[in-house]
Amino acid sequence: MYKILLVDDEKMELQALTDCVPWSDMDIRVVGTAKNGREALELTQQLLPDIILTDVRMPIMDGLEFARRAKGLHKQISIVFLSGHDEFQYIKSALAVEATGYLLKPVDLDELAQLMEKVKLKCQEARLAARSESLAKEKLLRELLLEESEQGRAQLARQLAELDRRLPLRWRYAAVYMQTAGASPSELAAPSTGPDVLGPLERSVRVSIRSQLQAMGFAGELIDWGYGAFVALLPASLLDGDPEPLRQLQKTIGEEFPLALTIGLSRPGERLEDAGELVKEARSASGQSFYYGSGALLSAEELRGTVMGEVEIGGSLETLRRLIGLMLPDEAELEIKRFTADLRERHIHPQLARSAAVRLVTAVEQHFAGAFKEQHRPFNSEWIIMNDCTTLEEIEAHILHVCSTLAMALADKDKDRHQHVARHVQEIIDRSYSTSLTVEEIAKEVYLSPNYIRSIFKDKTGKTILEAITDRRMERASMLLSDKSLKIHEVAGRVGYENVSYFCSVFQRTTGMTPNHYRKQI
Repeated sequence: MYKILLVDDEKMELQALTDCVPWSDMDIRVVGTAKNGREALELTQQLLPDIILTDVRMPIMDGLEFARRAKGLHKQISIVFLSGHDEFQYIKSALAVEATGYLLKPVDLDELAQLMEKVKLKCQEARLAARSESLAKEKLLRELLLEESEQGRAQLARQLAELDRRLPLRWRYAAVYMQTAGASPSELAAPSTGPDVLGPLERSVRVSIRSQLQAMGFAGELIDWGYGAFVALLPASLLDGDPEPLRQLQKTIGEEFPLALTIGLSRPGERLEDAGELVKEARSASGQSFYYGSGALLSAEELRGTVMGEVEIGGSLETLRRLIGLMLPDEAELEIKRFTADLRERHIHPQLARSAAVRLVTAVEQHFAGAFKEQHRPFNSEWIIMNDCTTLEEIEAHILHVCSTLAMALADKDKDRHQHVARHVQEIIDRSYSTSLTVEEIAKEVYLSPNYIRSIFKDKTGKTILEAITDRRMERASMLLSDKSLKIHEVAGRVGYENVSYFCSVFQRTTGMTPNHYRKQI
């Protein structure tokens, strides 16, 4: 569906254009209205319409001046002018700003519909041209970011600067590395096509990130960088030393999707050909989310290096053995938190921190091995800590889970802990599905690592946690759609989706029909 912005200083005419024209029959959606050119220019930046239908004569900023500026912002926009009969000569000037067409007032609906068909063809051509140009820029930028040789980087930088005038060879740049957390790789990728094709969730996240960056003034390419990761090269002036726009981006993604967005920000660079080094620095900064947790904003300028060296676990091990043996889980939790806080404070290298955690939890497990049936091993700590846990917070959650489970085993060896966990997770889903519920939030409530509860829940229920959340939301959405007084975006909001497009995509994938189609069937 194409997006149109309507602009007219006459309130009655603007209302008539909005309400009396069958835009949906033309596959067009009104995304905004404005009463003068200045207001319309602001909306153009925010809404990125495909088509603008604007009056010529308006106060503050007339239609011609507005059209010139709108084209300067987004050259692909199709502009159609409205003109009174006595302004026919004046409208000829509109052709100088590459207007797609014009209409005389009062608007004839048949004439409008015919013109809109031509305008949509122009929009399709503009989209194809922009897509082709964007792909070429993205390909060059990706090659520049991966190029190892200095000569190769210089050559690619020149080619990119020639193709995109917004990327001069000498400029202050900063790289941003964005990594999503909260969804597994299989949930991000398209299930039937493999990891190289984006799934609905990652596509929606990408669109939302790009939209937020564009609102900041970013007009470059957003590069997909592996499962749930994205890279952008920004003019350093966009942030101007203030990371607040990036924090707002994280907040928006967290509100719209069931995941957190970790951002690593490089130091400013002076040359386009240094983009690859800036991205490496931004990615390295993002990697320190190991200490600060998923969803952190990490600047390379503010971070310190890691410490090498073995970590002593003897004191913590002895304390945990004693507290678990006495079945004092609350005191054991405090000791675990002290242990991980020490790793964080000393900035122990992630691999050494993982190794220390594995040695600690393995020794604790071995000490209490007799509490379990010989044929049953409930933990796989080395694999989980080394491969699944991405942050100290997750490692801490896994150790807490192991120790609390051991305490439970001492009290009741035959209790099915995993079934209890699965039931607890389902209860949380049933209670909180209407919020922006994430696996991380559930994990904190049950004192387990996100990847571990994914494994338990899938084993006990046959579905992933995300599938269970989606099923509960779709079940409730189906009931709400029977109330035709509720708009689609209201239904989406009540079942935990801030992003209406993503809700519609999930609903259609789950039920085989769009929300509107489903509503017509009931």
